[in-house]
Amino acid sequence: MEPARIIAEQVHGLSHEYRIELDPKRVRAAIDERLRRSGRKLAVPGFRPGRAPLSVLRTHHGKRLRAGVVDHLAISVTRGLIVERGLSPRSRPSIRIDNEAPETFLLKVDVVPEIELGEMPEISIHRLQTSVGDNESAVLSAEHVRRQLFDALIAHYRFPVPEEMVAAEHARVVAGYRDAVGEEPDPATDQELAIIAERRIRLALLLSEIAHRNSIEVPRAEVEQLVERVADGDPEHEDEIIDYYLDHPTAMAELQSPLLEERVVRFLLERCRITDETVAADRLRALVLGAAADVS
Repeated sequence: MEPARIIAEQVHGLSHEYRIELDPKRVRAAIDERLRRSGRKLAVPGFRPGRAPLSVLRTHHGKRLRAGVVDHLAISVTRGLIVERGLSPRSRPSIRIDNEAPETFLLKVDVVPEIELGEMPEISIHRLQTSVGDNESAVLSAEHVRRQLFDALIAHYRFPVPEEMVAAEHARVVAGYRDAVGEEPDPATDQELAIIAERRIRLALLLSEIAHRNSIEVPRAEVEQLVERVADGDPEHEDEIIDYYLDHPTAMAELQSPLLEERVVRFLLERCRITDETVAADRLRALVLGAAADVS
């Protein structure tokens, strides 16, 4: 880490907050270095370009350059601190310069939770099928299996989840409810939606970690085919849609997320103990569609 000292440090769950003071000598040296490099371009009354002494340049332009220097040093210190502490940020760290103490900055780093997978738990799946074998029954059977798998994983793995991610997902779930029902959820329903949001984020993080640990990936060609199918739905903007996904890795990752989830689910089901039972189509439909909420 660059010359600096941590004045205060707090950890709230997955949020790490630091108050850091830069070395004043390091700040001054960095400002002087910039003044030397830019001296010929800096205008100073009473001096020809490039002839003003460093002390004069510092008086006339030092304060203006300080903000940029402090920003640059704060970023460098942040990178060093992340490496030194072995942190795994889940998003870009927040850096805020203290206006009352210009050589001090506040750093907030939200980290991804540490998920200890260990040995996979023994999971028993009771797969319900129908003798009819129609497409609807196949979809409902697969959904029932997924719910059992996800319930078992949620029960076995416990770890903190980022509050901001849960809050964002909760907002999306509430928006979906509002669009479907046409009104805001009451307090009891909102609490249920919050539980659904937390579950979805927990599952997403867990499945992502399982994919990472077991080198499960979605081939690039398969993702590109999906992008093309999305673009085919809007022929007038086909090229723009393709370019958007190719130029925005985050959007591409969101698009391929369901594909990766399916691969992880297949990987896990191959390691589960599965028993089959044939039931009437009406019973299967009631079991799956009769659930209080789709939390998978």
